[in-house]
Amino acid sequence: MMATEGHPVQVAVRVLGVSESGFYAWRDRGPSARSIRHVLLTDTIRQVHAASSGVYGIRQVHAELTLGRGMRLWHGTVSCRV
Repeated sequence: MMATEGHPVQVAVRVLGVSESGFYAWRDRGPSARSIRHVLLTDTIRQVHAASSGVYGIRQVHAELTLGRGMRLWHGTVSCRV
């Protein structure tokens, strides 16, 4: 981001079309629950895939997560992260 690259915050917010207070609110905000869930889910998918020696495809990974581990997720969620 421009502000982290040494550019003044005022220039960065003007170029991006956001308010300075909005920039600081965004910067100081922690990750959302959704983004945390996505990171954890991606890690779990990678673990399942690695445990199968890279043999499992989307269908097998989805089956392991839903049937084997009891997770509730859409098939497309797995395909976005494989």
